[in-house]
Amino acid sequence: MEDLIKKVDKYCKKNLSKKRYDHSVRVAELCSEICALLGMDEKKGYLCGIAHDICKEIPKDKMVEMVKEGGYKISDYELKNPTLLHGKAGRLRLIQEFNLDDKEVLRAVEAHVCGDLDMGDYGKVLYVADKSERGRPHVTEKYLKNLFSMPLNGMMKYVVSDTLEHIKKMGYIVYPETELMYNSL
Repeated sequence: MEDLIKKVDKYCKKNLSKKRYDHSVRVAELCSEICALLGMDEKKGYLCGIAHDICKEIPKDKMVEMVKEGGYKISDYELKNPTLLHGKAGRLRLIQEFNLDDKEVLRAVEAHVCGDLDMGDYGKVLYVADKSERGRPHVTEKYLKNLFSMPLNGMMKYVVSDTLEHIKKMGYIVYPETELMYNSL
């Protein structure tokens, strides 16, 4: 696992902007921290975090092409907002470039963008960490202390609620899967 983390980290450092790479490191560290709190595999959590935005900065047309070739159906909403596909593209990149076959990590990376009903515990940890990493303006130590006092589904509900509020405030349309996931919590 450590060798794989090093390879993915090196790839991300080379292929992502400094800002995106630094974000990925903070997400990885927070994933590891949350996993430790919950008795989950910290290294697996770190891998989810460092890998989650591996395809975030590829050109949108290449992302759409990659995801189509990977066998995914692409919704009209995703075609209008192709950056939403970076989780699916990331899953494919991890399989193709790194021969990763860990279903929990692959599912977490795939589902972290909008969340879904079947994202699994590592997907939930990644979703929470992505939205709550220490570089985000709203994240304070008080915010994290409150977050860390909750069980995983409580963390999800708290973070998804904040995310939905932000999306609506910005005038964006909420992705249907995100709404379904929130209602299931």
